[in-house]
Amino acid sequence: MAFTLRSVKVPPNSASLEEARSRVFDFFRQACRSIPTIMDIYNLDDVVTKSELCSFISSETRKNSHVTNPKIYFMSCLHCAPSSDQEGDWK
Repeated sequence: MAFTLRSVKVPPNSASLEEARSRVFDFFRQACRSIPTIMDIYNLDDVVTKSELCSFISSETRKNSHVTNPKIYFMSCLHCAPSSDQEGDWK
């Protein structure tokens, strides 16, 4: 899993909001596909289910779906950027 994440290359900005959303969906798919591996590595079967983890990733992604600035959309959906009320600081 760690090797997989290291091999993912992320360009600094998206050209459009559609591209940013596409990147977020790709990340979401990749993250959900990685859940079984993560659960095996950290022995999470007794703690949480695969569907609960997928739902959590989905809810965290949707928290910033209202952002309209493509320069920060992808990063804000990953919680690596400030909240949308601080969008002006990222120009």
